[in-house]
Amino acid sequence: MDILNNPHIFSNVVLSFTSLFIFFKYFNHQPIIARWLWGIFLVSISLVALTDSLVYAGAGFLENTRTILVAGEMTLGALCLVSASWCLIMRYKGGNFLLSATISLGLLLFYCITWFKVEYVGLIIKSLCILVTLLISCVGLASKQKSALWVVFSMMLLALSTKSGKLPIPMDPVDINHYMMVLSVICVGLAVRDQYKVLF
Repeated sequence: MDILNNPHIFSNVVLSFTSLFIFFKYFNHQPIIARWLWGIFLVSISLVALTDSLVYAGAGFLENTRTILVAGEMTLGALCLVSASWCLIMRYKGGNFLLSATISLGLLLFYCITWFKVEYVGLIIKSLCILVTLLISCVGLASKQKSALWVVFSMMLLALSTKSGKLPIPMDPVDINHYMMVLSVICVGLAVRDQYKVLF
């Protein structure tokens, strides 16, 4: 296989490095708890993309690892997104209880869907977390927060990425999914950048 000519590998690498770049560029000045929450969310996306690219490159032995990482991204990563968005939009300085409760619930859900081999439940959990984050963003929009608008854009792109196969775009659905997630991650970074700005 010619790795350079495989668009799936390229789009995965772009997603993986964009997630890490956005985290290190925009999240250094966040409170430590929020930084942990955003870090788990973004690093889980990066790890899934990186493992996915290795599988497409021929490392078939990583197939089970990819399945586990995807389950973690859809449970622990998604729940960290909700808590991190709450801290960002509500300007709430989360404590150790919020961090430990989020991670504990995420790990419990992760354990359940991997132990009982019901990975499809992860899609339901992720969709629910996107919906809750959108609702939190609506509260932020009511108070004219610019960061809330960026989070809305991010969640819309994240939701659309799960429906990439039905979008009328002349590109492979796998790559559409990856590039929409790239845009979603960028919007998250812009939301943190504009945390204390108002819309008008």
